[in-house]
Amino acid sequence: MKKVFFYNFSGRNLPDYSRKDFDTMHVVNGMIKQTGFQMSFPDDGSIGVDLGGATVFSAFADAHVHFTQTGITLLGCRLENAGSISEILDMVRVEAANNEYILGWNMQETRLKEKRLPTSEELDKISSKAFIWLARADLHSAVVNSRALQWASSRLPSVVAPQGLISGEAYNFLSYELNTLLPKTMKRQALELAAQECYRRGVGTVHALEGCAASDSETLAAADFFNSSPLHGVVYHQSPDPALPKRMKWNRMGGCLLVDGSIGTRTASLHEPYSDAATSGSQYLKAEDIEKILTAAAQNRLQLALHAIGDRAVDTVTSCYAWATEKFGRPPLAHRIEHFILPTDKAIMAARDNGAMVCIQPVFDHFWGGQNGLYAQRLGKERAARCNPFKTMLDLGIPLAAGSDSPVTPIDPLLGIHALVNHHSPEERIDLNSAMSLYITEPHKFTGEGSARGHLKPARPADFVCLADDPFLTPPSRIKDIRVNGLYLNGEKVF
Repeated sequence: MKKVFFYNFSGRNLPDYSRKDFDTMHVVNGMIKQTGFQMSFPDDGSIGVDLGGATVFSAFADAHVHFTQTGITLLGCRLENAGSISEILDMVRVEAANNEYILGWNMQETRLKEKRLPTSEELDKISSKAFIWLARADLHSAVVNSRALQWASSRLPSVVAPQGLISGEAYNFLSYELNTLLPKTMKRQALELAAQECYRRGVGTVHALEGCAASDSETLAAADFFNSSPLHGVVYHQSPDPALPKRMKWNRMGGCLLVDGSIGTRTASLHEPYSDAATSGSQYLKAEDIEKILTAAAQNRLQLALHAIGDRAVDTVTSCYAWATEKFGRPPLAHRIEHFILPTDKAIMAARDNGAMVCIQPVFDHFWGGQNGLYAQRLGKERAARCNPFKTMLDLGIPLAAGSDSPVTPIDPLLGIHALVNHHSPEERIDLNSAMSLYITEPHKFTGEGSARGHLKPARPADFVCLADDPFLTPPSRIKDIRVNGLYLNGEKVF
């Protein structure tokens, strides 16, 4: 029986994270036995741990992570810091000198001097023999060279790739097929790397969105990984079929089950065309498709999570959730909507009235919001100003939890909290206490674990993060710079 006594820290809990709630904590076998102020060191053989004056919160949770893909991205060629096509090509050239498969990630043309993506012709000049796949930051499109396009055509003969650009449903299918090329040892290494990234950022729980309708192998591999990892992972199988969740006795299905695409790739489904292209995006699931999935969820008493970004897609999902509420009543665990970036007023009210939970990605606004950001470039300033209405939803009582959508944006709750209190639209900024809760307590409510996790109280797991600075004494503009000094899961230090 392992007993640990933690001291010299400022412990915080809701309802007020700004107030010191305790400064000593006794942990037995990974569970909190007692907290208090200046408690005496127990005479029971406990090990003493000095936390060095840290500000301590329950471990952060990330409510939307593509966990396996995050690890694969960490193993690949990272392109997010490239400022030009030539820089991307130089990075790829270095990789091609030593590797047959070059997988590049986090590419975004709006950050490049040329304001475009590389072409297959440019990639072939580096190598037509190597397999080159460079994914856009949103993971909804990729540029490939001729060898990778040959492979894509063998898997999906109907694929169309102008200048090597694969997008839409073709990308969605092929991106999962691509992972079948990777050896199991590499995928296991990817899972370990993703976990280490979580620890480094103070994250003790992830909602891991895995697999696809065509395969459950990655979903099962992730579930097996979490069974032996200190990291608490709640796995969602991204399929409209409830068979696997039912077999695994999970209370949930879906995840990033795509109703539409992304704004960056211009595949998010809109009522009106994009401002910079003659398209209104793509809607992969129609109302009748969603109603069938909701029926399967209701018959198996499962929560459903769906990805919806554009206003047309969000309207469709909220209307279908209203239909399901009328037909089946409220589910045991409320259905989720992932992203909810450009909702209409009607959709916001429908989400509230039907008890939907919304998983938001605050860092999207940090990277792509503002009058000159990606949203404004794609949608125009008026629609861009309506993106990510966090405070509007919070004030209406819509349950919110925050996630990164990693590897689209990094696993980094402090950056997310920074984004929430520094929203590009001042009227959508939320207070720091609420922002903290969206990364600490609220994600656990989304999976039915709200009473068991997210609070540093007796009979809960001793999962906590140690911060070098108190966020409430830090200027809002510097919250993202706060350092994680340590992370303890079940009372054991993992970072």
